Amino acid sequence: MQKNGITTDVNSLFLKKGGKLDNGKYVIGKIKKKMPTLSDFYNKLNENGNCTTLAKILQPFLKGNSLGLFDCESIINSDTEIICFDMSEIKDEFTKLYASFVVLSWGWQKFILKNRNKKKIIVCDEAWLFLKYKESADFLVNVARRGRKFNTPLYIGSQFIDEFLR
Repeated sequence: MQKNGITTDVNSLFLKKGGKLDNGKYVIGKIKKKMPTLSDFYNKLNENGNCTTLAKILQPFLKGNSLGLFDCESIINSDTEIICFDMSEIKDEFTKLYASFVVLSWGWQKFILKNRNKKKIIVCDEAWLFLKYKESADFLVNVARRGRKFNTPLYIGSQFIDEFLR
């Protein structure tokens, strides 16, 4: 992060002046800096000779590897009223479960914990994936139970209702 000049000051996320973007457009005012990715963090860990074990743990999560779908800059505008994550292109069930878990965790931290008074809704489609493993099923139950305290119901959708009934 220091390499990019990013500090705890929110203004450090932007270049100070306007100018020409990579796509050829011109901008007046602040231009958002390129944000670090998991690959950047991985490279930094490898540079430090004492962190190679941690870097090795991150390898599956890097672009080009089995779980590398999150190794990128975010294009999410979290000021919108509805945020939808389309996972229809993810064909592997475990990867879809992993992505759903990450998205639900991110949403919980980013929105649910922030404002108890504002009503929010979490909708989880294909929730049957969570029921295949005890830990992920417990996570979904925890989101539903804790959501009541934060004025946030959990709506689940599934084509396999029998798995929920069992």
